[in-house]
This record gives sequence, C-alpha cells and structure tokens, in this order.
Amino acid sequence: MRDDGRDDGRDDWDRGPEIWGGIECTHVRVGDRIRDQIVESGHCQRPGDLDRIAALGIRTLRYPVLWATVERGGRRDWRWHDARLARLRALGITPVAGFLHHGLGPDDLSPLDPGFDAAFAAYAGAVARRYPWLRLFTPINEPVTTARFNCLYGIWHPHLRDEGAFLRMVFGSATATVAAMRAIRATLPRARLVQTEDLGRVFAGPGLAHQADHENLRRFLFLDLLCGRVTPDHAFWPRLRAAAIPAAALAALHADPLPPDIIGIDHYLTSDRYLDPDPAAHPHIRPGGNGRDRYVDIAAVHMPRLAAATGVLSRIREVHDRYHLPIALTEVHNGSTREEQLRWLAEAWSAARAARAQGIAVRAVAVWSLLGTTDWNALLVTRAGHYECGAFDIRTTPPRLTALGQAVADLAETGTFAHPVLHRPGWWRPDATDPGPALLSLSGDEVLVLALREACALRRLALGPAPRLGRVRAERPACGTRLRFRHSGGLIVETPVQARPDAAAHALLDLVLDGETGLLRLSRLATHGQYRLHPAKPPHPRPDRRQPACTATANLPI
Repeated sequence: MRDDGRDDGRDDWDRGPEIWGGIECTHVRVGDRIRDQIVESGHCQRPGDLDRIAALGIRTLRYPVLWATVERGGRRDWRWHDARLARLRALGITPVAGFLHHGLGPDDLSPLDPGFDAAFAAYAGAVARRYPWLRLFTPINEPVTTARFNCLYGIWHPHLRDEGAFLRMVFGSATATVAAMRAIRATLPRARLVQTEDLGRVFAGPGLAHQADHENLRRFLFLDLLCGRVTPDHAFWPRLRAAAIPAAALAALHADPLPPDIIGIDHYLTSDRYLDPDPAAHPHIRPGGNGRDRYVDIAAVHMPRLAAATGVLSRIREVHDRYHLPIALTEVHNGSTREEQLRWLAEAWSAARAARAQGIAVRAVAVWSLLGTTDWNALLVTRAGHYECGAFDIRTTPPRLTALGQAVADLAETGTFAHPVLHRPGWWRPDATDPGPALLSLSGDEVLVLALREACALRRLALGPAPRLGRVRAERPACGTRLRFRHSGGLIVETPVQARPDAAAHALLDLVLDGETGLLRLSRLATHGQYRLHPAKPPHPRPDRRQPACTATANLPI
C-alpha cells in the first residue's frame, strides 16, 4: 500500500504485513442509555493518546468519525473531530474512518428506517469534503454482527428478536454502504472501502449440521450483497424476499456491486463457535435453540478435536477462497492476562505471515483496543466497569505502556517481537512438552507464595532457579495493613491485607510482565485482572524490554 492509501497492486511479500491499530469506539444504545467507549475510556479528554500511539510506530489507525457524535438535532459539530484528525495528520497516521460502530445514526436512525441511505450518504459526503486527505473508510463496522445483536438477540437497541428485521438491517446496511462510498468517491475518487466483519465459523455436534450451515452462510451475507453474489440461487434469497426486500433492489446490488478494497477480519478467541446438542455437558451455560433444536453455543476453542479447523489462519484461507480480495486482520484483541494477550497477538501475526507465504494478500494486522475496553465481557449490557487492558492501561495518568504495547512497537520497527512467555502457547493450544526456561522464582509468605504458584501454573509461567524475569518475594509485614510483593527488577507492589491472594497474584504478574518498576499500590482488587493502581513513588527508568534474540518470538516458522 502506498503512503496515499492507494493499492498499487504490488506487495512486498518478504517485508510482512503492516501493523495497524484501533481504538474501541462502540457507541450503542442499551435500553435507554448510551454506551460510548470513547467517553468511558477517557480518550475524549486525552488528545495525548494520539501521540502515544504514534510513538509505537503505528501509521494506520482505525478511528471514529461517528455520525451520532457529530450530528445532533440536524446540526453538525465537527470541533472534536477537527482537532483529532488534524493531529493524526500531523503525526503521519492514516485513519480508517468509521461512521457507525455497532450503533445507529442521530436520533436512533437505523438502516431499518426509510431515508437512511440518503441521510447516511449525505453525512459520508460531508466527511469527504471536510477531510479530503482521508483515503480509508469503514462506513459501517461489522454489519451482520451488529444486526444479530440488535435484531436477532435483542441485546442492543432496538432490542428485536425477529429474523425479518435482521435481514432488513443487513440489506439496509449494504445499500447504505454503497451509497456512502459513492458519495465519498464523488469527492475522493481514490477512497478505499475497508469492510470489517467477525467471520468466525460455526461447528456442530450430531444433528445440528443444518444449523451450522445456515449460520456459516449468514455470516457472509453482507459481503455477498456488496460483491453482487446474491441472486435467486443464493440460499438467502427466499428469506430476503420473505422479509419484504424487493427483488428489484436485490437485483440492483447484483448488477452494480461495490466489493471492498480490503476485507477486514475481526477475529477473537471466541469467534469460532460449536453447537453442542448435549446441554447436560455444560450445566453452567443456559441452552438456546432455533425453535426446533435445543443446544448450547460455546467457543470452539474448547473443543480440542477442532483445533486444526479453528483460528485465524483457517479464517483467512476461507475468506480468500470465497472472495479473492485483499485481507486485513482488523481486530486482534484478547481480554485476558498479559502473557495470553502476547500469545494471541503472536498467533495472529504468524497466521498473517503464513497466509502471505501461501500467496494470500494479507495487508495488515490491527491491534484492536489499544486503550482497552470496558464491559465488553458482558456485551456492554451491565455497567460493572470491567476493564480489559490493551497496548496501554488507562488506569493511570497518563496511560501506561503494557507488554502488549511494547510488542506493537517492536512489530512496527522490526516485523517481529520477542518475549520469554512465547516459549509456550496460549491456553487454547496444547501445551509445549518442554516448559522452557524458568521465568520466575518465588519465596516468602507461604499463603501468598501458594497463590503465586497456582497463578503461574494457570498462566503457563515456568518457575525455577535462574529465572529469566526475576525473583519475587511475598511478604506480610508485621503492621498487618498491607501485603507486599518485591520483584528483583525494582518493582514493589502493595495491596490491602484483606485482598484476595489470587487476585493480588495475577495483578502482580501482569505488572512484572509489563516491566513496571517503583512502588505501586493496588486497591479494589477483584478476579480477572480488576484493580486500581496508585504509583506511590516515581518509578526507576524503565529498561528497554526488547528481549535477546534467543528468546521465543512471534516470527515463527511458516
């Protein structure tokens, strides 16, 4: 890809994919309240985030120019976007401008409403005229996923459970995207469409192959519409017609398609699914169904026998075989502990390189949620404040760089990254027969050491002498008000004495892997990496955390 965003038809296959970034920017109505991740992350008040992102070496960033935040009551206020987009331009970062990110337009205008296409195209054209240096656009993020959550599952506004509404929203999103891109290209003829979608595959147990087949075709419906593939012999044609979508409108998309310039695959550990007809095997999960069959829908990574068919590389190959268009991994994020975040990024990066070695045009890997996410573990339905870190942890002022952020910087600079935790794979893959070199050694209070041992075992962090990442001593001071953990790298972590030892152990391990130093006090500790961090003393200068060449890296054999 050239600096101006144009695809000149060539690719430097030896150099590897580009590293992109993204900021979680969902703006969606749940009930009578708006969830706005740009506000909840604090990015709306922190222009310095853009400089921190640029310092990682990222030169392409998925960034919101959301319709609902610009236009209210028929008036457009561009001031926030003017400042942010100007700063991105000054920093040499190319935005991938997004207009709808799971949400709706002003006053809850949606693709279900008459007049949506014209209003959406008018807004898209206005963006192009105001920012004529933009080249990359994602008018509507994940249209099928959004329509499922809005109109099939009733999770987000308008909270429907109706297949007809789902199909009308997908079709309306397709015609709106076509209208928007044509309005943009009237001003910017070289504008490119980066169309994102979660394209996880569904697998099924006995008796459910028909349901898996249905869902596996459904995930491609929006892309099929854009690419002019929906004709009377398409399996969804009868359903679309039954949903009151005119045959002439479908034929118009077929006759004058608008295929994406880049298909963006948003793939998570939970994207691939398995439908199990035995609910008794999953007593902790509420069964669902299709009105005829009863089953449990679980993440396919929990089915080891499916390992060869799941994951990033399998989905890249599948999308390539269907469309033969350039591809980017547009959301790579794992809301987990730090080593698992690194392992997931390593797997995605290796998959992109492997696909390129097979001649598949994978242009980029985008590290999503650079600033983390809030409450996505519950699809934004609850307001628990559950925070997942990204390349930065926003729980400090200013946000602090994590080990994931250092990995992004290394990928941007060298095309590879290294960390001792990469010797072993993520929990979703069979463990290495050789646990590798010791990463940590533990001593001190027996109860705290036991919690640390259990946390290290769960996270596949080997213990032993001569540890690569240093030594940890756990203490329970006589004053009895705080627990203290000392790391030989210059980090001291204190927690309230009543804190759960397991929660304290996991928080400490994340901070050690991040290379933190100084005295840090934690409060409000809970499971799954939830805590507040309070620097008590200025940290020592942080060393270059790039690992020596002998360390396991993400540039794996392909």
